[in-house]
Amino acid sequence: MTKILHLLFIAATLAFAAAPAVSLADGPIVLTNSVSAKVTIVKVNKKTRELTLRDEQGKEAVVVASEEVRNFNQIKKGDVLEVEYHRAAATTLQKAGDTTSAGESTDVKRAKAGEKPGMVALHTSTIVATVLEIDAKNRLLTVQGPKGGIVTVVVPADMKAFDSLKKGDKITAEYAEAVAISVKTPEKKK
Repeated sequence: MTKILHLLFIAATLAFAAAPAVSLADGPIVLTNSVSAKVTIVKVNKKTRELTLRDEQGKEAVVVASEEVRNFNQIKKGDVLEVEYHRAAATTLQKAGDTTSAGESTDVKRAKAGEKPGMVALHTSTIVATVLEIDAKNRLLTVQGPKGGIVTVVVPADMKAFDSLKKGDKITAEYAEAVAISVKTPEKKK
């Protein structure tokens, strides 16, 4: 992950505290669709690039914005940091013909010079995995990746390849995570 994504995940920690942590090595999990959060910037230290953030429950955390956070000097006390995190289940699914085809890609777009800080990142992973369990009724597929991690994903109804899978099959699956962060100045109350 880039430093920008690292900052984003730290900044969102306050708001995501109640959400379960997700790791491919944690055992079976069901991937969620999305989480969004808003935190208010209550203090800005321009010299150290530290932001003190407060969530809607009043919890605070301090984060340091790396040099990659473009337009940092435009952030002001009272601005609202909005975070959206979306995770897709399997976006493609097929029986693996070539069991070595796996990879990752990350695409990050930052705010233009002069705009309030913000970014959008899309991380896509393609894995080759072994089918461990199939729950056809709920369209849940439990697979074990090449590093031993076990993941359970929801497979959309339009992925017909799911219907022909059997325990022990090798599959290639792709899933995506998207993160958007923006800093907004709230409108003044009249």
